[in-house]
Amino acid sequence: MWGDGLLQGRARHVFSWKGVLNVRESIVIAASVLLGGGVGHLLRLPSGVLVGGMVAGLLVKGVTLGDLPGGNLLSVASQLLVAYVIVSNSDVASLRAHPEAVPAALFYIVLLLAFCIGMAFAVVRFFGIDLRTAVYATAPGALSGMALSATDAGAETPVSLIFHLFRMVIVLIVTPLAALFLTR
Repeated sequence: MWGDGLLQGRARHVFSWKGVLNVRESIVIAASVLLGGGVGHLLRLPSGVLVGGMVAGLLVKGVTLGDLPGGNLLSVASQLLVAYVIVSNSDVASLRAHPEAVPAALFYIVLLLAFCIGMAFAVVRFFGIDLRTAVYATAPGALSGMALSATDAGAETPVSLIFHLFRMVIVLIVTPLAALFLTR
């Protein structure tokens, strides 16, 4: 390209049109995430900012086939923000007031994890997804936490996110209906 000839010497090797395109794609995708998050919030979707931002960002990234720079620093910052939100929204007084819930919660978690690990093996067997990705895809957990963990572990994060996105949307629709039906 003509831009490569504009720069001389060492700077010539630093500049590339691919870098400019990445910046442009990053801005477009980031804007779509922000816009989608705002729309999700305005529509009062459960976790609307997260779901709306993620759906809009994935749609735009799918259209542009953008290659967003990630990196360790972004992952660390995201994990710290998620940790802060969890801590700031936690009510430790409830735990002190209801200690009888601790054994029940631990029992439930053990059963849920065993079931999810069994489901991971089923996904590997029937759909050919690698075990690491299947474990993260079937693990119970929030979307952001699973995405960060899967990325750090080297699993195929987009595949895991498909599972969690579908799970979250279906659970948010079915749970209120099931509760209504079962309590009648």
